Amino acid sequence: MKEKQEQGDWYDIIRRSDGKLIGSMPFESRCLVYTRNGMVSCRPLLEDEGIFNLSSGTRFLRRLGYHVNQPSDIMISTD
Repeated sequence: MKEKQEQGDWYDIIRRSDGKLIGSMPFESRCLVYTRNGMVSCRPLLEDEGIFNLSSGTRFLRRLGYHVNQPSDIMISTD
């Protein structure tokens, strides 16, 4: 049987600018942390949820058969 979690089994989210504790999450949990309009939110991920970043999203699209090209350094203005 797994022992009850102790205080040391948590991660704290600290804002660097002022050292304020923003939130905490269990050590063995998958959590989504994001900011929107200056508000920090943290919630546990559900079993069927996953997170895509640019790299994992690109790999996913390539596995589906899409060709993914890097953007050109020459950007044409539409103004």
